[in-house]
Amino acid sequence: MSRSSTESGHRSLGDLRHKLFVPSDWTFEWPVGTTDTAAGTTRHAGSRLRYADIAVLAAGSGLASMIALPTLVRVVLLTVLLFFGPGAAILSWVRIPRTAVPAALPILSISVVTLMVSVAMWGYRWSPRMWTLWLCLALIGSSVLWYRKHGRPDLPEWIARIRAVVSPTSRAAAIASTKFVLTDRDTLRRNVAGLILALAFFLWLPMLPGLERATYSQFGLLTAGTGPGLVLCMVLIIAAFLIALRRNQLRTMMVAIGLAIVVQRFTVTLITSAPIYDWTYKHVAVTEFVLDLNRLAPSGVDIYSEWPSFFLVSAWFQHVTGYDTLSLAHVFAPMIHVVLAACIYGLARVMKFTKRAAITAAMLAEVINWVGQDYYSPQAWALLLAVGFLALLMSSHLTRSAAFLSIVPFAALVPTHQLTPYWLMAVTGVLLVTRRAKPWWLMIPLGVILLGYLYPRLPIVAPYGLFQGFDPVQNAASNVQEEGVLGKQITSLVCRALSGGVFGLAFVSAIYAWRTKKTFWAPMVMAFGSIMLLAGQSYGGEAIFRVYLYAIPGCVLLITPLFLALFDRQPSQDRPSRARRLTARTAVAVATAGAMGSAVLGLQAYFGLWPIVLEHRDQIDDARAVAAQSPSGTAVTMLYSSGYPARSTSDYGRLTEANDYWDVPLYALGPEYMQGFPTPEKLGQIDYNASISDTPTYMVLTRQSLEAMHYYGFVPDDAVNRFRQWLRNNSAWSVRYQDADTIVYQYRSR
Repeated sequence: MSRSSTESGHRSLGDLRHKLFVPSDWTFEWPVGTTDTAAGTTRHAGSRLRYADIAVLAAGSGLASMIALPTLVRVVLLTVLLFFGPGAAILSWVRIPRTAVPAALPILSISVVTLMVSVAMWGYRWSPRMWTLWLCLALIGSSVLWYRKHGRPDLPEWIARIRAVVSPTSRAAAIASTKFVLTDRDTLRRNVAGLILALAFFLWLPMLPGLERATYSQFGLLTAGTGPGLVLCMVLIIAAFLIALRRNQLRTMMVAIGLAIVVQRFTVTLITSAPIYDWTYKHVAVTEFVLDLNRLAPSGVDIYSEWPSFFLVSAWFQHVTGYDTLSLAHVFAPMIHVVLAACIYGLARVMKFTKRAAITAAMLAEVINWVGQDYYSPQAWALLLAVGFLALLMSSHLTRSAAFLSIVPFAALVPTHQLTPYWLMAVTGVLLVTRRAKPWWLMIPLGVILLGYLYPRLPIVAPYGLFQGFDPVQNAASNVQEEGVLGKQITSLVCRALSGGVFGLAFVSAIYAWRTKKTFWAPMVMAFGSIMLLAGQSYGGEAIFRVYLYAIPGCVLLITPLFLALFDRQPSQDRPSRARRLTARTAVAVATAGAMGSAVLGLQAYFGLWPIVLEHRDQIDDARAVAAQSPSGTAVTMLYSSGYPARSTSDYGRLTEANDYWDVPLYALGPEYMQGFPTPEKLGQIDYNASISDTPTYMVLTRQSLEAMHYYGFVPDDAVNRFRQWLRNNSAWSVRYQDADTIVYQYRSR
């Protein structure tokens, strides 16, 4: 076959694909409504997907989620309503810049739902299905009104297009197109990045069984089982991303972000039988309380009842779909990262980043986010609301309506988390005062919402310490001061190096932006504004983690321009000297090494605690059984709270009302208590406390808790062995439950 005939065949196949998949009057672009600036176009309005159309589709999806369909189908349907419905209805009426839409659409949607369920509970009208019905009807009503003003969708045309896409001819063309892409050398050569991503994916899949069977390693998951393969996969993903970045292949860059989320976060979902982290289950318990009793726990039980919105959204979602809390918590982190990447992209676009730079910022935010605050928790939900708020706020220079819309996610954020809105309020104040956002008086409604919500709750939060003293160094200290084993020291060093490196590079990038007359003030406020939290609050030893988490969006906005300036560095075309060529290559090498190194360090920081944060389903099931069967006043004690989440069901409410400290582990009593443990006096006190109680007392030893005691070095290894021996030989304690990872002792009077 001649070359000309081959090229003719390629063009014919391309023409066929174009005719089948890209009709001449069907454009792929952001939905249009009042945000559409091309008002003078002659294209029929009904031929494009508009925000009003999305609102109707989301409403239909929400209504379908209440039908007796398979649970996972209902989950997908309600997710569409949660992330797209209310936001699309709002954007059909209110004009905002298109650059803000990737962040504004999902965040406005979840904000409306968050406010809706909160009002329902506070108004003693908790009925998730009824409120879902009313929400769907409101979305449909909004779209109907919009259609009367702007024209109805061309349903026959849409139906014809859908039929064309699903027709046998379209499927055959899709298969032919795929074969062509996989066999054409020129196409493969142009898509090296895509091939590397495919290689990373197919290397990752067979690693999962080895990761699931990984044994203990003090250095975490990356040095156990097939863990080293995760490092290889992440390096391949970053390499593919950088190749796509060099070639300006935006879609491949977005696929790389998605695969990075899969390898970093979705891996955890696939290789574990239950959500990781013991503290996850405290949040599970709050949601279970709402689901079982249709009300919030009394204020004295815990502080979550005063900031309940996240739990109410979760309970609403589960009530409508029938999805259980543990399953939702298990898939929560990957979902959060997908939405967060979209929000970071939208924020960067609002800050006048190109699409290429905005996608780069989203990837950098993903690889440096080691903090582990993405688990099933209010702060993860609050971070989404905060980034969406900032995207709308920074759009205020283009349209005043965006500033007014930003009140919606802020109002949803205030009853969601105790700390995040105060950081956000301070950042917003600086941006408004320095006129990087407007109008200045936006601080008034935001302040009224924030302080108005706090004032009646001051007696509740005061015991936790509103101001713990001006001691930034002490407030920045970790909640674990012990030196621990070598693996713990290395992981801690990695965390500090990555965090310090990000802050240091952000500072250098701010200077670079200032010298090159690029935007730097607003990102710098976002990046370093959270540091002021250390001025007066340690937040239970977690303040330093929150500081870094809140700083990530601002830091990547500062770092991305400098990173691209290095990565895109090329020698002058006018007879470049050897020194200039070397400088350009060095700049590219530094940027590449920085991206690769950050990704690897981020993996180690995230997976370094792997053996002691694992939770097994058998352990959870027995802990739940103990809580359900135990009378109020029961005590469940452990050396370290890992592996046996006693507080994971709605029973925690009555057990906590009877005894605030019913599940407090021994290590939480402080280093003074653990010093010299177990002394005869302390063992005798444990026996005495159990003997004077007329309700059961349990002592739980889990593999994870024993490994944690060794990992952190709370007590010498022989102390743990002596304590186990004391329990085994003490006739007052008998084994109630035992498996490969857990022994539960119950006190029985002699």
